[in-house]
Amino acid sequence: MARLTARAAFRDEIARLAKLIVDSEGVGFEEVEAGLRALTLEIVVGADATTAAAHAAVLTAVAVGHRSFVGGVRVVGALDQPLNTALPLKGVTLGEAAAKVRAVSFEGQASKRVSIGTADDPEGSTVAAWCDGWRAGTSSQADARWGDASNPLAGIAAGALAVGVAFEAARGGNGEVSREVNLWDADATEAAPAFSEIFLPGALWLVGLGNLGQAYLWALAALPCEDPKAVELVLQDPDRVSEENWSTSVLVHDETYGALKTRVGEGWAEAKGFTVRRVDRRLRATDRLEDGDPRIALSGVDKIAARRQMAKVGFECIVDAGLGRTAADFDKFRINIFDAGYPIERHFAGMKDAAVAAVPDEEAYRELEARIGPCGPVNRG
Repeated sequence: MARLTARAAFRDEIARLAKLIVDSEGVGFEEVEAGLRALTLEIVVGADATTAAAHAAVLTAVAVGHRSFVGGVRVVGALDQPLNTALPLKGVTLGEAAAKVRAVSFEGQASKRVSIGTADDPEGSTVAAWCDGWRAGTSSQADARWGDASNPLAGIAAGALAVGVAFEAARGGNGEVSREVNLWDADATEAAPAFSEIFLPGALWLVGLGNLGQAYLWALAALPCEDPKAVELVLQDPDRVSEENWSTSVLVHDETYGALKTRVGEGWAEAKGFTVRRVDRRLRATDRLEDGDPRIALSGVDKIAARRQMAKVGFECIVDAGLGRTAADFDKFRINIFDAGYPIERHFAGMKDAAVAAVPDEEAYRELEARIGPCGPVNRG
């Protein structure tokens, strides 16, 4: 792994993260930025963490972790084991793959610690990730209960949850480390099928390649496809990557700044072996699917108006995810599935996008505006 080196400028990259903390804690941007640069995370890999789900958890935790633990994420433990993941990361060992997603080395004790697999926890402060079938969660190391670890999607959820819990603890949370999510159906009364019994569609249309769209691509690439070339993806987005996307988008790195988001997604998907088409413009209400186009859409847009545009295009199913936008709800999410029986236009009938908020009249924002001008990163959407 590469040794951590200081970055010349992090202001734009961590602007959204800094704004979250300023809004929730009422401190200044300079103080927040300094604190974020000091945050580090250590991921401990147990010798028993050899499954596809465990490796997905490790690699996801690194890929998302260094965007909040800005000081760096290092991985220790059983790193020389053979790599066991369908993610398109070059490397023979888990340690080599972790370096590809920006694991680094640094001196001294890490701010927080996450474990995946069995690990020593002398102080009882480690956040342990676990998964079992379609369930994923976090707990103390003593309570971690790995079960069926064949599902890489559950591993992804476990790794991401662990980073979130660790970051909450770093911000002075209440110390509760237990979290759980059921990826199949939280309200299901019947047992979920085994991961090996699931068949996924061979064609998908991704609308929006920001944080949600890239998360879709990360998860899709983790699936063990028998013939990736038989999977067709259409990637649609008009925007280019900017520095502000770094803290929220799993495929964004320094070298992708200025590139079309569809091009970044295409590079990742083609590395997996998927067949890819790009549409480098917004979806229009007048667009109509042609014969052979994917009929299932994964929506990663953030505006109600953009969702309404999808109503008449011809999609038979739309999976729509949404995230919170403020310090009070940034860690909340919701997922809706729309089809002929529950059309997207009915769900969003009468809803409007919230008005763009003015710059808050708070000292931290006034200081930032004085330092970098009125068009600073916190004013960008």
